[in-house]
Amino acid sequence: MKKILIASGVAVLAFASVAAAQTFSTNLTVGSTGADVAALQTWLNANGFTIPAIASGATTPGYFGAQTKAAVQKYQTSKGVPSTGFVGPLTRAALNGGASVATPAMGCPVGFTCTPVAGATTPVTGTPAVGITTVGIPGTLVSSLQSNYNGVTLDKAKSENVARIKLQANASDMQVTNLSLDFSVRLWLYVGTVTVKDDAGMVVASKTISGSDFSELTVGQKYRLNLPVNYVVPRATIKYLTVNVSALAVSDRDSGSIVISAGQIRSVDGTGVTSNDDIDFSIGSRTITYSGSGNANVVTTIDPTSPSEQLVQISTSVDTDNVLLAAYQLKSENTDSTLRTLKVYVHTTGANVNSVFNELKLKIAGTTYSADTVSVTSPDSAASSTVTFNNIDLRLPADQYVTVAVYGRVAKNVEAAASTTLAANSTNVVAEDSSYASVSVTNNSGISSEAQSFTASGVVATAPSVSYGTKTVENSGTTTQTFTFTASLKAGSNPIYISKNVSTALSTTSSSANVSVTNVDWSTSNTNGDGSTYFYIAPGQTKTFTATFNASAVSSSKSTVFQVTSVNAGTSSGSMATINLNSSDVQNALKAVLFH
Repeated sequence: MKKILIASGVAVLAFASVAAAQTFSTNLTVGSTGADVAALQTWLNANGFTIPAIASGATTPGYFGAQTKAAVQKYQTSKGVPSTGFVGPLTRAALNGGASVATPAMGCPVGFTCTPVAGATTPVTGTPAVGITTVGIPGTLVSSLQSNYNGVTLDKAKSENVARIKLQANASDMQVTNLSLDFSVRLWLYVGTVTVKDDAGMVVASKTISGSDFSELTVGQKYRLNLPVNYVVPRATIKYLTVNVSALAVSDRDSGSIVISAGQIRSVDGTGVTSNDDIDFSIGSRTITYSGSGNANVVTTIDPTSPSEQLVQISTSVDTDNVLLAAYQLKSENTDSTLRTLKVYVHTTGANVNSVFNELKLKIAGTTYSADTVSVTSPDSAASSTVTFNNIDLRLPADQYVTVAVYGRVAKNVEAAASTTLAANSTNVVAEDSSYASVSVTNNSGISSEAQSFTASGVVATAPSVSYGTKTVENSGTTTQTFTFTASLKAGSNPIYISKNVSTALSTTSSSANVSVTNVDWSTSNTNGDGSTYFYIAPGQTKTFTATFNASAVSSSKSTVFQVTSVNAGTSSGSMATINLNSSDVQNALKAVLFH
């Protein structure tokens, strides 16, 4: 990569020679050779900062090695100069001035904070203003373009990441002061703001751009943007900067390509020397596809209010209305559009869709739409019924999500389950723009809701939890531990009876056959209505149940999982049926990890 070194204001400070036989004017470090090194070594030996190999005559002056570096560090310490072993502007000023350093011929350079050296009343040199810890040490910064973000599509009024740049500092901390990028078009006609962030999300540069911020390098073909940056890359460290552009909300540009063809990083090292490093675009320029025509496009996603998998209580005597099956979000990008038709797939198990639901409907922005047609498919593991709503006249405002909720009126006393899928395409989501032209739809193979299981005789479990007692290791090597499951159970339209025999009431699993688990308590918070052999939950009532167990095992049986998988209950005291818990969340909460 091309390197351009620019001497900073520090390097051109003129220092007067004060009572010194030798004037040092060259930066020296390990590996340097020649007359300047020999003069430095002679001076150090003559002034008590001995270089043993030269003082003994074992070697001749002229090579800057480890012993010379050690001698320089001792001298730097004596003068209050950072003891880096590098002979730079600070050390040379002290060497040339002896005990008293002359006043510089010019003031502190712009962008540097200057500090007096011992014996001086005015500053003699500078260090970068912010973040540089390697004062006096030269360094380099290597930059390269990463493969991210090529082929990005930028829509009007949207923000997109368009380039990622790798920065690697060597030897010294490097303070980045400027980033320049070359664009193939007059970017200010498409974009309002350019922002640069590091990987932690910190903004290191941001600029609201106009034509005056660009240099026209080639008329109609290349425009350079300079972004002032304030960011330090620590030495021997790799950092990444990401360039983001925000498109104008209003633009007369229809569509086209924006190419970033080249770039450059300007940085300052610990000696105050500025370096310009060309960003390596050898992996290919960044191409941005601009779509600013304002054509509408509908996108879809699941809404956060869409219900999780659960057991839904229904009535044995009347339909249960307004059961939420799913909630989706629709958004018209770029401009307003009108939703005309929506089709969703409803999959049922236990009965076909017309047996489970006496009505299916959409609720959007306070308006309810009933289904026009339902293509019934017998339930199996793959098939679904198509439910069509084609009587919709709903405005989708530009760039705003609108929630579309699917509700069902569940038939009485049915035992079944249902889930829905919205396959987003121009057949299932039909929308028009202001000129009645069809609006494109971002194709999505299917966004599915969680399954809702309907029952009139089961129970719904809420607030499940597990707690642990003290773990004890006996002399025999056997480990014992108590643990307790707690959950609230609610009856639906029918009363619920649960056996007082915990082995009958709860189905459990254990991941280890070597662990012995025994029940020590099985009780409820409310004994009202309970019989001698059963717990009783009245219709609509909730009771909290507690099951405490004691587990024992040899020390080798660790991290055993013990879980409640179902509750066995019934609508009469003599009939107990297995009722799976109403969601995976409940099952996961009623899970104990023992001896871990």
